[in-house]
Amino acid sequence: MNEWVLMAILALLPIAVFSGYRVGKKSSNKSELKPSSLSSNYIKGLNYLLNEQPDKAVDTFIDLLQVDTDTVDTHMALGHLFRKRGEVDRAIRLHQNIIARPQLSKKNHNKALYELAVDYQAVGMYDRATNLFDKLLAEPKHKKDSLHQLLNIYQATRDWEQAAKTAEQLEIVMGEKQSKAIAHYYCELATEKKNAKDLKTAMATIKKALVANPNSVRASLLQGDIYFEDSNYKAAIKAYSKLLEQDIAFLPEALHNLKEAFEQRKDEKGYVKLLQQSIEKGAGVSAVIELSKIIKKEQGDRAAAENIGMHLRDKPSLKGLHQLISMHIEHAHDSAKPSLQLLDGIVEKLVERKPRYVCHNCGFNGRIIHWQCPSCKDWSSIKPIQGIEGE
Repeated sequence: MNEWVLMAILALLPIAVFSGYRVGKKSSNKSELKPSSLSSNYIKGLNYLLNEQPDKAVDTFIDLLQVDTDTVDTHMALGHLFRKRGEVDRAIRLHQNIIARPQLSKKNHNKALYELAVDYQAVGMYDRATNLFDKLLAEPKHKKDSLHQLLNIYQATRDWEQAAKTAEQLEIVMGEKQSKAIAHYYCELATEKKNAKDLKTAMATIKKALVANPNSVRASLLQGDIYFEDSNYKAAIKAYSKLLEQDIAFLPEALHNLKEAFEQRKDEKGYVKLLQQSIEKGAGVSAVIELSKIIKKEQGDRAAAENIGMHLRDKPSLKGLHQLISMHIEHAHDSAKPSLQLLDGIVEKLVERKPRYVCHNCGFNGRIIHWQCPSCKDWSSIKPIQGIEGE
């Protein structure tokens, strides 16, 4: 017999007996009160148990339970057990059975209502869950938890507008900081509008994101992308340049477009200045490599290699080493070239195989950026990897 089913039956048996006793006790008109005899349904449940039909036995014992103030907590615990073990249909029936009892106090009724909403949420019945959580918002004791559950539902259904409104309620009413998440909800909505070519609404939504969180890197990148695709290079540069103050680690995400935007404006000096400012603020090796390419064009390979080498002495990285080896191969003696090329190939493969991003909350890593961690579901916790394996 499944271990958890056995545990459920062991929990149900004494409760069912006690419930039968109470019913018998309440209905007896005799002065000497005695426990009522076992009902036919109780015998039926035992038969199921003896015939190794534990599922039917559990269902039968559930039907025997009498819900009152003395047993409601046990019912709740049992419903939670069913849901935890994946038997959500049983949890739903149990919680519905509790709610149907007319003598139940308002406190226990709301408690059962909340558990039933969680049951519906667990099986993807989001409309029913949402309706119940909405009702519970009027109950102070359940308001905070209901808002959190609604927020989870809106994220799961990608209803970003409702997610933003719900997070704003949590921030205003409950005093919880939600600014980072709210900005991401607006960015998700803006991305949808951008993909639908509704750029006006997309830009308005990005502004909402920046109001919620002025340090939203994602909002600045998205804003810069829209301006860039619209050939508004001056505005794109301005949007991307916010990264220097918001989070310099994300600058590599914008470098390709920044380079082209400055080229379109024929402003190489402006690009060099931005790269120099970025490096002073702690930008990684990607900015150093970009600056070295310009140095190579203006001052030659030696000066470019010296620039990268100087950076690597302070902040060693595989990516920078790969670039430095590639530069030396061009000027190496014939006898040294094969070894350098072999080394270059090894380092290149290492760079290609290493993850580029890591979640600072749970450690999840990957080669593409996720604004919400696929593992721990936290927002803004994934960032570019720094150090020898990253920037």
